Amino acid sequence: MNKKLFIFEMANNHMGDVEHGKRIIEEFSRVKDEFPLFNFGMKFQFRHMDTFIHPDYHSRMDIKYVKRFKETDLTEREFWDLKTYAEDAGFIPICTGFDEPSISRIEEMQFPIIKIASCSFTDWPLLNRIAETNIPIIASTATATLPQIDNVVSFFTNRNKHLTLMHCVAEYPTGADKLQMNQIKILKERYPDIKVGFSTHEDPEIKGTLPIAIAMGAEVFEKHVGIETEEYALNAYSATPEVVRKRLHSAQE
Repeated sequence: MNKKLFIFEMANNHMGDVEHGKRIIEEFSRVKDEFPLFNFGMKFQFRHMDTFIHPDYHSRMDIKYVKRFKETDLTEREFWDLKTYAEDAGFIPICTGFDEPSISRIEEMQFPIIKIASCSFTDWPLLNRIAETNIPIIASTATATLPQIDNVVSFFTNRNKHLTLMHCVAEYPTGADKLQMNQIKILKERYPDIKVGFSTHEDPEIKGTLPIAIAMGAEVFEKHVGIETEEYALNAYSATPEVVRKRLHSAQE
């Protein structure tokens, strides 16, 4: 039986600090090693900052996301360093590309899996660029309608691309009353030849989501992770090693 894949989403939680990123990899690697029944990925994000942020907004540090993306941006060499570090720790390196130049970068760095973020699910210029690669694809579906999902599934399957769909809710953090876990079953039944997973942004203290997702048929799981230090705070939807360890025990059971 194929092992289920758990993806630790580092996102910007490396805080633009390579050493902090390496510490995240080290601490979650120790968690990973306790659960040999599963495969584990470590996921990064690429944005081509010169064009991803409109030139008129490059200095607008009063805008939350401009400030976040610019302050945590890493050089290509720094990303190479983190990718190699994750591989050496036994993780499958995965990367979300938010624009076409980032897909070229993913190819150059030989990431074995591309992630499509929910916000990019119907970004057709980006999807066309991804379809030019021979890299397996994982795509989150938050906010997408069923006709939109139909179109994306048809687009990739007609091009013989290896696609995984992730149920996802675009609320950070997601309340327990809004998780809509039934969507996993809907995706499984609607696309029987597509692997389905669960990309979750719920409060890390909410329990029971992984066993429910597994019971619904999910095979791939994604969760934002990080570690809190005196210098760096952790956001409300990212899980610590201790929380992830508890969740993996429940998944294993």
